[in-house]
Amino acid sequence: MPRLACKVDLEPHMPLKLKGILMEYGVDQRTYARAITQTEGYVKGRPLSLAAAADLIVRNTWPALTPRREIIRQTNEFLFGLGVPADVIKTAFEFDPDDIYRGHHPKGCHAGQHAQKPDIDPIETEMLTPQAKKLFKLFRDPFTDDVQGPEDVFLSADQRYIREVLFATARHGGFVAVAGESGSGKTTLRRDLLDRIQREGHPVVAIQPRVIDKGVLTASAICHAIIDDLNPGARVPRSLEAQARAVERVLTESSRAGNSHVLIIEEAHDLSIQTLKYLKRFWELEDGFKKLLAIILVGQPELKVKLDERRNFEAREVIRRCEIAELMPLDNVLEDYLRLKFKRVSADYSAIFAADAADGIRARLTRPGKTPRDLISMVYPLTVNRLVVRALNLAAELGQPRVDAALIKEL
Repeated sequence: MPRLACKVDLEPHMPLKLKGILMEYGVDQRTYARAITQTEGYVKGRPLSLAAAADLIVRNTWPALTPRREIIRQTNEFLFGLGVPADVIKTAFEFDPDDIYRGHHPKGCHAGQHAQKPDIDPIETEMLTPQAKKLFKLFRDPFTDDVQGPEDVFLSADQRYIREVLFATARHGGFVAVAGESGSGKTTLRRDLLDRIQREGHPVVAIQPRVIDKGVLTASAICHAIIDDLNPGARVPRSLEAQARAVERVLTESSRAGNSHVLIIEEAHDLSIQTLKYLKRFWELEDGFKKLLAIILVGQPELKVKLDERRNFEAREVIRRCEIAELMPLDNVLEDYLRLKFKRVSADYSAIFAADAADGIRARLTRPGKTPRDLISMVYPLTVNRLVVRALNLAAELGQPRVDAALIKEL
């Protein structure tokens, strides 16, 4: 006996006008998926999967566990945050039978890329060759295990400011997000903060959730981390309500014993919007006038985007309370950075690099942005380290006594 058709079966599987709106505003499907938080069943609190978002946008196939009205509500808020006019938002869930955006990509994007990524050739990782070590009298690689103490941490004026902001936040409270490109020094600053707290004997408890995929970090997982770190071996309640009460209790007891507490979350750019919203609840915990928990988020530049109220309007309460600090490139202090790295391995920078070498490195790692006046710099520690190692190896191969701009241009 054939199955009777239901209302859902009768709906056409064709693109929604939402597809075109997202493309016109430079938003890819992955970004949209992360902006929608599921509200039912075992996926509650998690962002919409990329596959589910694609099915919705392209085929009008709705997720099974989250009500349509909730997806529509969150989508409208997301589009409003992008600055989409209200009359356009109203059309988002209408059909686009002609599929006029078929084969197109979001404005500012190319296939397989996200918008506004720097067009700079990647620097492959190389080991420093024995020939290069011998030529430049280097007994060890200046960039391997290069931070073994506070004296090895390079601090520009911007980095020194962020370092002090992190320290003040950990000791006295606050809510800070540090955003920076991969290899810009975020992890080094986090390690420096933890080392400084221990070295100077400050009564600060650092809580770092160990969930590898921060995209699935939940409020419950954060509760577990706080309870485990402050009261090891204690039984953690099953319900979120009981966990919240236990968290407030252990934080209060520890605070009255003279401790401060800081929650540090790395890879925070992967946090779901729902978890981001929950952070406000943790930050609001207090004992009298004293805040019980400071929060430090560390992530890639996408974190700054996630904390943009125009894109994630539904998280505005937490976004408005979070100070954002961005790690900038080393453009103006590149020579100082390299001098420190080579000094720690007893090498003289001036004997290895020609006067124009730093300019050559900056030129190799800088590209025009949207306009020729807009420059995109990737002069970050990790990228610089890789480029310099390749330059030293090439100089040794050519028998060139010093690294200069002409040699770097060949890389």
